Amino acid sequence: MEELEILRNKLRQLEVELEEVKSLSRAQNKLLVAHIKELNDTYSALKEKLDALREKNERIKTFEDQLMKANKLSSLGELASSIAHEIKNPLISIQGFARRIGESPEHDKVEKYARLIEKESARLSSVLTKLLEFSRMDIPHKEIIDINTLVDDTVIFMEHYLTRFKNVNILLEKAENLPLVSVDKIHIQQVLVNIIMNAAQAMTGGGTIRINTSHAEGVVSISVRDEGIGIKKEDIDKIFEPFFTTKQKSEGTGLGLSLSKRLVEANGGTITVESQPGKGSCFTILLPGVE
Repeated sequence: MEELEILRNKLRQLEVELEEVKSLSRAQNKLLVAHIKELNDTYSALKEKLDALREKNERIKTFEDQLMKANKLSSLGELASSIAHEIKNPLISIQGFARRIGESPEHDKVEKYARLIEKESARLSSVLTKLLEFSRMDIPHKEIIDINTLVDDTVIFMEHYLTRFKNVNILLEKAENLPLVSVDKIHIQQVLVNIIMNAAQAMTGGGTIRINTSHAEGVVSISVRDEGIGIKKEDIDKIFEPFFTTKQKSEGTGLGLSLSKRLVEANGGTITVESQPGKGSCFTILLPGVE
């Protein structure tokens, strides 16, 4: 009987322990269910935020594209008077030579005027071609180019406007035997136009813009140095930020340099600036050479 009682006590003890285990298991299950629900809720919230971020990112990309187009229109607007003169001058020449052909009975003069008309027409066509190329805006379409040639084309495109309307001269210093680069030439040309226009605006009384090309360790550089008012030390780290500008509202949107930075980086390069108030600024575009 004593042994039976011991067995009954152990059985009751085991039943108590089993109930405690069941109770603990139920509590753990409830806690696990609560954790799973919390994780599901967190996942749903994170997914919702991720979708919202993706939507905002798409909107930002669209906005950036709109800003680039707006900046392009701004640059083209500032050059409009120059382009008008570039087109107007050969047109006047063509009209004059055509009138002389109609009035001249001499065959030699007719041939001479015809050649001049052909020359002026080619000049007009070249100006319009450069303008149309400059208006292109899309992802980089890279090609192997010579930076010196690109700089020459850009200067030809802008020189009349700068000398006549801004009293600015351009001094070129080009290194020989530059490595070729693989870039979208229209993108880099737009960056150069933006930087040169900024340099001209910084020299309110006119002056000289020095454009220098060089290379070192496989990297090709284009430097644009002006004699303008310079950039304050506290502003130097902000000038590539969108909408930041030290100009009057009527003179700039604060987009040119930020978009220039984006274009240079899209072509695998970098852009830097050195400046001192009252001593001008120097912007340098660095592009990897083609091996």
